[in-house]
Amino acid sequence: MHNLKEFATSSNGDRWFLGRNEQSSAAFVLHRGNPASGGHETRSTVDSFLAQEPRGPQHDRLAAVLAAIEAPETADGGEEEKTPSLKLAEEYLRLGGKRRAKVDDNIVNTRLWEDEPKEASEFWDIKVEPMEEKQRREVELHLPSISDD
Repeated sequence: MHNLKEFATSSNGDRWFLGRNEQSSAAFVLHRGNPASGGHETRSTVDSFLAQEPRGPQHDRLAAVLAAIEAPETADGGEEEKTPSLKLAEEYLRLGGKRRAKVDDNIVNTRLWEDEPKEASEFWDIKVEPMEEKQRREVELHLPSISDD
């Protein structure tokens, strides 16, 4: 399977990928268990994956990835179709922000390994950091993932 895009990784090493069937072009989710548990792979449709209970951060991350892929572009560049959380994440990145989303089990947060421009740091501290946890999580899910290549 060469056409897979990883969208989430748990702290125990489980990984989730979004793929597309080459014959039917249907999207699917591949869950690859961690090597210590045997690395078992489970494949499901996107709809059945998103309907699973209980929901975890991997479900939210996939929903954010799909929203970014499927967002229709408008004549003005799609601004009216973007959510407030996406707009905040894009502005932060435009300012040179270096944070990357980390999705582990039931926790979504960010990691920052290198210095970022003062403007990006101040933007994050003023606009994103004070948000309620759920709203901040939505912004974080729009950042590049630490598992992105």
